[in-house]
Amino acid sequence: MTMGLIGERTKLAVDIGDPWEGSKQNQHIKVWLGGKDITSVDDVVYLPTFYNKLKNDIEKLKSYAYVSTGDAPSDEALFARFEATDAAQHRILSLDMTTMSARCYYVYSPDSSYILFSYWDERHEPQSEVGKIFRVDIGREELIDVLQESLQNISTTWY
Repeated sequence: MTMGLIGERTKLAVDIGDPWEGSKQNQHIKVWLGGKDITSVDDVVYLPTFYNKLKNDIEKLKSYAYVSTGDAPSDEALFARFEATDAAQHRILSLDMTTMSARCYYVYSPDSSYILFSYWDERHEPQSEVGKIFRVDIGREELIDVLQESLQNISTTWY
């Protein structure tokens, strides 16, 4: 039943696993970003929420216009600004509140395309990574392709 890995773990990958205890609504899904598991604490997703958030991310990315972030002196400063302003237009991969143990923001500018993320869940191991800012360079088309293929491969028979 397992679908397997979509994308590359070193950039972005979604690993679609088996249904959770035979459930139609819950399934094991791991999300990898820059070689790190951003579902490290809990990989069981609630499919209706996960599916709709994935769909929203794809639509947002397809319509995404360049947003100026050029005045931030560092990845850390930019991440802090996104956190302080609740930058919804940059938030990505917020797919299921209970499973995502990192907050992720997408940045797209004329010369770069990348995701900044940081683990917020204190249960994440190694704990030395909690609160640290990570950056993954990834093209917008590649990002859309991985999310689109994931959307097409997760179950939509929830009831």
